[in-house]
Amino acid sequence: MNKERLAAFTDAVLAIIMTILVLELEKPAQVTLAGLWALRANFFAYTLSFFWLGLMWTTHHNNWHLVKKVTNHTVMYSLLMRFWRSL
Repeated sequence: MNKERLAAFTDAVLAIIMTILVLELEKPAQVTLAGLWALRANFFAYTLSFFWLGLMWTTHHNNWHLVKKVTNHTVMYSLLMRFWRSL
């Protein structure tokens, strides 16, 4: 497997995880500032998770150029990292 294929798979998994994050947000009971404020903990958790995943992706992207050869060890490590990201 070449490293571009594994990197593309990682990007796709992260995109799906980030999409699922927004789907889990509750709708406010009232579409007002008070209704949104009541869900502030949910929106904070979403924001924190989104940027945490974004930071992970950025780090992965910036360090991926160091990989010279994709081995089974590299694939298993990437799989493990995707597991922790999705958790």
